[in-house]
Amino acid sequence: MNIKRILFASLASTVLLSAAHAQQSWKIGALYPLSGSLALLGTENLNGAKIAVDMINEAGGIAGNKIELVTGDASTPDKAQSEAERLSSLENLKIITGTYSSGLSYAASQVVERRGGIYWETGGISDGLTKRGFKNYFRVVFTASQNGQLAADLTRDVIAKKLNKQPKDIKVLVVHEDSDYGTSVASAAETRAKELGFNVASRIAYKASTTDLSPLVLRMKADQPNVVIASSYANDALLIQRQMKQLGVNVDAFIGTGGIYGLPSFGEALGNAVNGIFDTEGSASVNTSALSKDSAKLLEEFKKRFQAAHGKPPSYVGTQGFVGTHLLLDNVLRKAGSLDPEKVRLAAVAVDVPSGGTVLGWGVKFAGETDPMRGQNLRSFPVAQQWQNGKLVVVAPAAVSTSDAVLVPLPGWDKR
Repeated sequence: MNIKRILFASLASTVLLSAAHAQQSWKIGALYPLSGSLALLGTENLNGAKIAVDMINEAGGIAGNKIELVTGDASTPDKAQSEAERLSSLENLKIITGTYSSGLSYAASQVVERRGGIYWETGGISDGLTKRGFKNYFRVVFTASQNGQLAADLTRDVIAKKLNKQPKDIKVLVVHEDSDYGTSVASAAETRAKELGFNVASRIAYKASTTDLSPLVLRMKADQPNVVIASSYANDALLIQRQMKQLGVNVDAFIGTGGIYGLPSFGEALGNAVNGIFDTEGSASVNTSALSKDSAKLLEEFKKRFQAAHGKPPSYVGTQGFVGTHLLLDNVLRKAGSLDPEKVRLAAVAVDVPSGGTVLGWGVKFAGETDPMRGQNLRSFPVAQQWQNGKLVVVAPAAVSTSDAVLVPLPGWDKR
């Protein structure tokens, strides 16, 4: 009897230990602006990341471990730095993902690099982020230069043809908020527009925190551009449109370059007036014929879950959070089999996903240590979208487009 009790107790202990082991979690930092002026965009990113975690966990996790996101609120660069310190030291996390904003990514990633951890950027696009030579910094998304260049290419390939004009007869005005993000995109747009032969009236910077952009809009009215290319965040993007309407400023085409321009809230705020506005970034609505079978299936599942959880379809911002996080978990950590930064780094360097292998249509291959853009995903690219009938559709490049551009030139404000 005693032997039976001992055997039973031993067996029960083994089962309990096994269960405890199976319930262990791998904790990863998730650093986004969850308050302040960028909260809308940061929360959207995090919502996408959470769905990626849920899907991985429901499929059994990684190496028997559930994934747990430990969030931090990076509302300002100083807060991003202090939260990165907290997650790295007090929480002892070796991998941090985020951050949406380039300025926040700069601040937080310096802390993580110094501490030997992995920083996995899913949203910040400033060129300089991957020009620092950091060993453990990886960026999934395209660069600011690529986005700005696409805005100029869209003007040549779509807008100029719709207007039946040569580039030299089209006046372009570039406006941007003055952070590194806005400046990087605008500089690339201006340079590319000049290369293509457009008449670039000027490039005007402003502070995203301003509550009055009438001086900028009055300058726009004086320059009388055919096309405006704008790099903005949230409140400033809406303010530009509202003050253009108030001051009666009409243009043939308006191109926003990411940020709020691709969010449902932007369309809701402008109503019918949103139709015809372009947006360059990524898209959750690329032509699925450009995706692999697995990616198309994953996109469908992600859209269904996002709609169910938030009562709306996912924006690009939410989708980039999902793609970046799912890639980290399924393609990198699964291969590394560990949270050890060196093993994770080596697994990331080895990732080789062909074009169409992610739900955004991108592939994935990170620039190596001898490349000036070390850690940059060389197979990511932006797309051009346009608001049509209150929804975003992809109009370029042709391989992933779902519709032709319309409403060029834009109707006047009195007809929108």
